[in-house]
Parts: sequence; structure tokens; C-alpha cells
Amino acid sequence: MNAALRTEAVKFLRSRAPLATAAAFLLPVLLACLFVTSDSAALSDKSEALGISPDWTGYRAALMQVDAAGGFLLFGVLVTWMFGREFSDRTALDLLALPTSRTAIVLAKFAVSTVWLFLLGVLQTAVWLAAGTLLDLPGGHGATPAALADLFLLLTLNIALTLPVAIIASAGRGYLPGVGATVALLVAGVGVAAVGRAGWFPWAVPAALGGLTGTSSVPAIGLTVVAATAAAGIAATALWWRLADH
Repeated sequence: MNAALRTEAVKFLRSRAPLATAAAFLLPVLLACLFVTSDSAALSDKSEALGISPDWTGYRAALMQVDAAGGFLLFGVLVTWMFGREFSDRTALDLLALPTSRTAIVLAKFAVSTVWLFLLGVLQTAVWLAAGTLLDLPGGHGATPAALADLFLLLTLNIALTLPVAIIASAGRGYLPGVGATVALLVAGVGVAAVGRAGWFPWAVPAALGGLTGTSSVPAIGLTVVAATAAAGIAATALWWRLADH
């Protein structure tokens, strides 16, 4: 496991993925700033329709809404890249020929992905707080325990729900199946959350929490379903790598 972790970490850090994902994950902060500071009539009307006010409360709501959709999409693309690249780059058979177990390789990929995604969340939150402070937004400060807890919960949900995308990228042997599944799950999640069934469809939980459907409440059963879905995705991916006819 240690060898697999070192290898996956080095492969990831030497790629363009860290810089590209860090830059992409700062875009929601820029969009949140535009929503609460723009003088454009069209954008102001849009902000008002989304319930985004020009203060810390609206600033947090803007970031939550953008992250509920954009964050999930970015995370899904990264997980797809971690697993699908081995087939697109034709290195999968080389990995399977190593003395390191296939399960260790899969778990190492999940570990590196998860750690990096959490670091992206920390980076985004820090930049969001710094930008809000520089904008001198009214309504107190955004670094309240409740606000940070909601951001952390949304980050955790997005990470957990993108892990099952790995089995699709692996079984599909490339990038396109994983990216397509990510987009489909995102659209389906927003649709299911809009009809009030977020508690039973895991990919609808981030949309409900992020306020994409006009509310920001999440049923308790939804968190349990998300945890079970993430665990099933990890187990299915490890099992596929062990048993599939490569």
C-alpha cells in the first residue's frame, strides 16, 4: 500500500492536474464576487432571483450554489482522470503486472484524489474569506461556525458522490464514460432535488444543500444514503479491478 500511495502521489503531482484543478476551483469564488458586487442590471436581477444579496449571507449562498453544481462536475472529472487515464494512456496492463495488489492500487488512487479534493476545498474557502474581507461586505463576517460547517459538508458530499464515478471510468476504459456519467448524475440530481426527493437519491443531496432548488435543507436519511453510495462505489471499483477480464 505504501508503494502504491507513493507512486500515485508522484504521478499526480508531476501532472498538470494539481494546477489545473486549483485554478478551476477558484472560479466559483470569482463568480460569487461578481454576483454580490456587479452593477449590471441583468446580473443583479439574476442574483435577486437566486436569493443572493450583496452581503456575507448572499456571498456564501452564491458560493454554495456554484459549488453544488460546478464543484461536483470538477471533482467528477478529476476522479475520471485518475482512473480513466490508465486506459487512455495504455498503462493499465503495466499496473496490473506489478507485484502490488490491484486493491492497493485502487485504494491509493482514491486516497490521493480525496486528499487533493479536500485541499482544494481548504484553498477555496481561504480565498473566499480573503476576497469577502477585501470587498468589505456588510452583515458581519462569513467565517461563522455555521457557514463554514455548511461549506465543509457540501465539499464532503461532493467528494463522496464523485467516488462512484471511478467504476464507470474503469469499466468504460477511458475518460468519456466517466465525464458523461458525471454530467448525467449532476443533471439528474438537480432534477430530483427540485421535486423534493433529495432524501432518496444521493446525487440530489448537494443540490438541495447548495440551494439550487430554493431551499438549503437536507433530510437526515440523505446523508446516510450518500455514505452508503460512496462505500459501494469504492467497493465496486476495487472488485472490478480485481476480477475484470483485462
